[in-house]
Amino acid sequence: MTEQRKPRYVTRAINEELNIEIQVLLWELLDSIAIKRENKMDYLQVFEIVNIGNKIKIINRQEQPTMKEVLIIEQGALNVKDTTVWTIDEPDKLTMLFPSDY
Repeated sequence: MTEQRKPRYVTRAINEELNIEIQVLLWELLDSIAIKRENKMDYLQVFEIVNIGNKIKIINRQEQPTMKEVLIIEQGALNVKDTTVWTIDEPDKLTMLFPSDY
């Protein structure tokens, strides 16, 4: 469902509040998930970002069909707060936003 050729956008809130390294990581994660799931990709992808000690846990969920994937990375110099980020796959673009932006 997710096509790499589509333009990608982030909301102003994402741009201001979410570190660029995390934005890039989420786009890359979305691409890898799309390859794995092929045509079983929901238009709405939910990414929960949780700090656990010196690591960051990223939980990806989708509703149709129900799927979940967890990635744990070293925090390193990344400064990110616990948050939830959505990506929405529309016919002509991909958008990254916070649920409160919707």
